[in-house]
Amino acid sequence: MKTTTTFAERVARLHVNHPGVKRVWDILNSMRRHRTLQDDESPRHRFIVGPSGVGKTKMMKRYVKLKENQGYTFTDEDGTEYDVRPVLYVNLPDPFTILELYQSIVHALGAIQIGSRPSIGDVKRQVFKLLEKQKVEMIILDEMDFILTSRFVKDEEAMSAIKHIANHGGVSVICVGTPEVLKLREHDSQHIRRYPPTKIERFKDCDSDFLALLNEIEEQLAPPVPLNFADTKTILPLVLHRTSYGLVGYLTPIIQETFDLLGVFKPNFDEYTAIVNFKSKLQEAYINIVGDVTEEEMNKLVV
Repeated sequence: MKTTTTFAERVARLHVNHPGVKRVWDILNSMRRHRTLQDDESPRHRFIVGPSGVGKTKMMKRYVKLKENQGYTFTDEDGTEYDVRPVLYVNLPDPFTILELYQSIVHALGAIQIGSRPSIGDVKRQVFKLLEKQKVEMIILDEMDFILTSRFVKDEEAMSAIKHIANHGGVSVICVGTPEVLKLREHDSQHIRRYPPTKIERFKDCDSDFLALLNEIEEQLAPPVPLNFADTKTILPLVLHRTSYGLVGYLTPIIQETFDLLGVFKPNFDEYTAIVNFKSKLQEAYINIVGDVTEEEMNKLVV
């Protein structure tokens, strides 16, 4: 694998689109085609769920940045410039309120917020104008779990607001969160039909799928000598699986932290020596990334 980047740069930028990521991206691409090519006035929607640490947020942010999803600058008939955003990523507010839901969309669109103490109606009208002007086709609403913990808004009210955004804005809505957020679909039979779920699972076993992931990681790192991450003749694959609990959200930073502890970002870093000593720093990297989490706490996390 030829590359002009250094090993340290490849460690810092490490990210692998495993089959679970590609499956979700294919679904989102299909939804966008359905909306644009068929000129359908009823865009499709989705719930994307998975345990914390499975890589949902990073997956969605990277989807927005794909070349085919990037926007451009558009000038309307009045000479006003707008940044076209075909796919919009929105991090839901915590604590969740309807007003801050709309304000979060305005922020994600890069627009200026209305002055102090705006009404929900004012911000809502601003949102729908921007969605039209900036030609938004899909909104990804991340951290849907904040709705469940809100003390200010009932679940039904939140879902009604999201439904209104989808209908009035004519956009596909992707709701992202842990499996707990699936209960939000149960308040209305229309939600069950309109928001089919797609589940992203962790790698529960150190099987061929996990080994393929390790091979992809090593290929992306392109080390000067083999790391043998997926070599089943050694204990390393099992150690990487156990320390990450099969969660990509742990696996990648643990590998990055291990190399950091070995001095990958320091001048005169010796790649060869560090790779030989990789296993010696793996446990310390695990503690730095995962922390002093009990087995009971982790079992609740990865169910």
